[in-house]
Amino acid sequence: MGEGAVTVTVSGLLRGTDVAGDAVATLDDEALRLERSGGAVRLPYDRLDGSRYAVGTLELFLTRGDLITLGGSPGLAALAAGLDRRAMAVPELTRSLRALGSPRASPGADHDRYFGPLLAARREAESAASPDRARAAFDAPSLRAAMLQRIHELAAERHPSEPPERRALDAELTEAAEPLVNALGALERAQDGLASSDDGERYAGWRRWAKALQLVFEMADDVWLSLVRVLAADAPGRRGRRRRWLRRAPREDV
Repeated sequence: MGEGAVTVTVSGLLRGTDVAGDAVATLDDEALRLERSGGAVRLPYDRLDGSRYAVGTLELFLTRGDLITLGGSPGLAALAAGLDRRAMAVPELTRSLRALGSPRASPGADHDRYFGPLLAARREAESAASPDRARAAFDAPSLRAAMLQRIHELAAERHPSEPPERRALDAELTEAAEPLVNALGALERAQDGLASSDDGERYAGWRRWAKALQLVFEMADDVWLSLVRVLAADAPGRRGRRRRWLRRAPREDV
């Protein structure tokens, strides 16, 4: 469904072609469209590196270095805000996950608490009033602290009065969680890059951040399946056999 329908004046070049003139600008799910007498111009959001709005003017920075300027309408402020919402939308994060809610992933209280920080951040982002607030919901250091806390709790709850067993299990769980910790580190770097990007590159920075965020959810999914295996091996009656096997197992070169 289109949004906007703002009559604007257009100036600039698109792939070497002059696009100057009057147009009606609208936003759909994938692109900003400029309907002109000479034909429509479609600007997909993933081909825009950024935008800059000042009173009466909206500049569009395209990935190939082109710059298109829209002006001449009091509706440009609303168009710019709508463009930000669409070009900086939070991606779908859970549709392809295997472990979230899957019977083979041992759903239960541990499962729900483990995924809790990520799902709470997603809910907060979905109700956010702006892309900046949506991004803030996924603050990488906060998520890393919360996810590691959940992992430490898994060990503490299984061995509340056995410090050596607790430390051993905690070390195994923490090692299994390394891919998630690494993904959160990449998210933090993308987060910092987005915060420092100027108007002309903030959409490109958002796409890099969104890709890193998607990887965090995917790694959290994979890591949970690894944690389930570690916890199963820690069950009474299997713990000793597992650790004897670990002591005997040859070290693999990485």
